[in-house]
Amino acid sequence: MKKAVSICVPTYKQTEYLKRCIDSILQQDYKDFELIISDDTPDDSIEVFLKSILKDQPYSYFRNNPSLGTPENWNAAVGNAEGKYIKIMHHDDFFTRPDSLKLMVEEIEKKQASFLFCQTDVWHVKTQIHHIHKISAKQLELLKRKPQFLFFKNMIGAPSATLYINNKAFSYDKRFKWLVDIDLYMKYLFHSQKLAYLELPLVCTAHDTEGQVTGSVISDKEIQIREHVLLFNKVNQHKINESGFASFFDYLFFKYDIRSYAVLEAIVPEANENKLFFKKVIGSVGLNRSWKWLKKRFFESRYNNYIFKFEQFI
Repeated sequence: MKKAVSICVPTYKQTEYLKRCIDSILQQDYKDFELIISDDTPDDSIEVFLKSILKDQPYSYFRNNPSLGTPENWNAAVGNAEGKYIKIMHHDDFFTRPDSLKLMVEEIEKKQASFLFCQTDVWHVKTQIHHIHKISAKQLELLKRKPQFLFFKNMIGAPSATLYINNKAFSYDKRFKWLVDIDLYMKYLFHSQKLAYLELPLVCTAHDTEGQVTGSVISDKEIQIREHVLLFNKVNQHKINESGFASFFDYLFFKYDIRSYAVLEAIVPEANENKLFFKKVIGSVGLNRSWKWLKKRFFESRYNNYIFKFEQFI
């Protein structure tokens, strides 16, 4: 009999955080789930480790040979899922309480939603600092009406904070590394705006751990330019208002010194899908820089983030 939830754990090499992740899954008081592990590790270290800690727990294990990389390793796990809901748990993340999964399932079913997310306990491993990633009521309403809001600010958080309907039509786009989760979230939200949110930090995501993708791509010029252009091409198919996106790309192109369309096209040929839009943005990159800089400082200030909460691009 098929389980209600497929908990999908993509793994790669490390076991320290993986044990914490698996332990938190086994401690859940909601038991109607299957556990699927897709492993990109080139040797059998993860396989041997799992056998030692999952002696009495049924699970499905798949080792990818050759390694698939991110996000195809995620897709491999989800592709083997048969549950009604998908629960991604990255190998360095974990549930914060034994009723986390139960609360998520109860809420998504109560709201009859296709996509749910919760608050996240963000754990910075190197400094041991924690903070709660959460969304305001105003931002939540905006997100329900305008899924493109995620392009500018990831208010949902990491994939481990989500639970969503197992829709085989949607998968993580292998062209992305930095915006891969945002792309999937928007696929669901544009398809169905039945969104559920829990104001509880039911998962903890570990940051700055060894081998994480974030550190290698956050300042990579070509990845940042290419992925934002590719994602804009997707979003623009939904007939969105382009003005906020023009302001965003003005900042992005100024930051990375994109001063001609030829330079942009060399990085991401797919810019041609919206060539007139990007040429117009590039043409104004050098204009009114002092005013644009002041606006950016205000919108990114702690006063705005914690008091006013004005959104810069929507």
